[in-house]
Amino acid sequence: MARRRQEIALQAELETQEEWNDAINKEGLTVIDIYQHWAGPFVDVYQSYGGPCKALEAKFRAIKNTLGDPLLAFVVAKADTIDSLEKFRGRCEPCFLFYASGVLVDSCIGANAPELQRKITGGLEQEKKILKEGGQRTEHRMELAPEEEDEEDEVEAGANRKRSPSIVNAVASHQYTLAVIRPDAYANGKTNEIVDKIKHHGFRVLLQQEHQLTEHDARQFHRQKMNEAGYEEQIVHMTNGPSVVLLLQKTDAKESTVEQFRELVHSEEAWKENVDCTQSPDHVQQDLMLLLPGIAQKPQSGREKQIERTLAIIRPTAFKLHKDAIIKKIHDSGFEVTRTAEVHLTQAQAEQFYSDKKNEPYFHDLMHEMTSGPSTALYITKKDGVQAFRTLLGPTEKNRIKEAAGTLRNEFDIVDAKINSLHGARTQAEANRNLQFFFPEERILVILKPNLTDQQKTEIVEAFRKAHFFVMARKTEKLTPEQVAQLEKSHHGKDHYEELVHYMTSGPSELLVLVKEHASKSWQDVVGPEEPAKASETAPHSLRAMYGKDLVHNAIDVSPDVQHAKNDIHLIFGDLDKDEHA
Repeated sequence: MARRRQEIALQAELETQEEWNDAINKEGLTVIDIYQHWAGPFVDVYQSYGGPCKALEAKFRAIKNTLGDPLLAFVVAKADTIDSLEKFRGRCEPCFLFYASGVLVDSCIGANAPELQRKITGGLEQEKKILKEGGQRTEHRMELAPEEEDEEDEVEAGANRKRSPSIVNAVASHQYTLAVIRPDAYANGKTNEIVDKIKHHGFRVLLQQEHQLTEHDARQFHRQKMNEAGYEEQIVHMTNGPSVVLLLQKTDAKESTVEQFRELVHSEEAWKENVDCTQSPDHVQQDLMLLLPGIAQKPQSGREKQIERTLAIIRPTAFKLHKDAIIKKIHDSGFEVTRTAEVHLTQAQAEQFYSDKKNEPYFHDLMHEMTSGPSTALYITKKDGVQAFRTLLGPTEKNRIKEAAGTLRNEFDIVDAKINSLHGARTQAEANRNLQFFFPEERILVILKPNLTDQQKTEIVEAFRKAHFFVMARKTEKLTPEQVAQLEKSHHGKDHYEELVHYMTSGPSELLVLVKEHASKSWQDVVGPEEPAKASETAPHSLRAMYGKDLVHNAIDVSPDVQHAKNDIHLIFGDLDKDEHA
């Protein structure tokens, strides 16, 4: 998808999320060419050889002039600065997306002019037919090259990338190797030629990624050559510009992929001048960690872990002795400390907070400790945060703490104290109750209405997160007429009510419980007025202005006040504060 940024009268340039939202939601077919700023110097060289970008410019212009249709638009979009295009960052090949009235209907990877022309012509005719006769647009599932499609397993560490099953399987079986296309070859436009030759020799390219080698990277990757002549010069060459790192697998994978590719590279001088590779099967895992650290992580099994919030309390004695060290340890363990509160609980407050402990033999000691001085309450978040913090805390029993090396209660134990140093919630429901005690928040129910695309839903949820709302609960469900009647009481008796019920029951909605201080008031700044037309005038960057069409199809509904929200949330999710729902 790399392309040179330049002024093209034919194509508008998109650099912000707002510009992106406006462009993809326009009526008609919009063809979007994705580019990255980092690719500029390379593409300048590449295009001097008559590369595909200039040819496609001319092709787009010819198509536009031939068709002469106002419903066809061409734009270029900068992946570096548009959140919706994050997954396209780091890709080298051209990438084109086709949007029809807010729906991704097709895509094209690579600079294939005939295929692009066919898709543009066919897509435009289909969109014109839908606009004239009505019908449903089919959302296109983005397919990358065969080596990268069906991306499922999220990599947690570092790179924030995703892996395809083929990558996971190759890494798990160690049937892979790494190749590096040297900076000079990359800058001289030889990447596609080299990749084609690699494929011709029976290797699959599982991943292709630009990488700027540091001196440390280069020396580690070439550690077996450190005593060879010309080693220092080779290190200089490897660090004088970006390289392209390839993760490769032999198609049959019957023999060592490392050995087979190493033999290929050493088979002729042209290979050795342009490509480096892992030299030994013993080094392949180390090289993977060095050049593609995200891929080296083990894939998650089971459900995808969700960001959870929980409460930590540093009790008074530990507060006096270790507060800063404990907070640092929590932060260093991957938790985000969102808010803190220093409190000195009264007897009544302590008894209220620990009401479920009244019959425990240690209750009196607990009350004495919790009222003996100030504590610090921490609002913390992390993936699987509740269980992760329980694990970091260690055992509750004082007689077991000594054996739990590496836990907070072990490291910051107060030997003479009868109560352990820290408190943590045991379940998500308990965490919700604990947090509400120290950090009172309001909850709202948000309904993302049917027919929003997956991408639009992602963008809307991200907008709430940026406004500091926390997603407490979430589900996808097709609402019943009875549920809609409860949720849309404010519309009863109005002319559009029957149409609204029909629309709201026509497909699944995304239902979210969001929490924030003063949520019942602050959501309006994010969502905007109920009428999208009014929203466009008074709050053009609001969600209803960007995604809504009319009063019925306004993309989002929100409980109007705290009491309505309480009833709506219970209708959809039940009691979120009961442990059986955690």
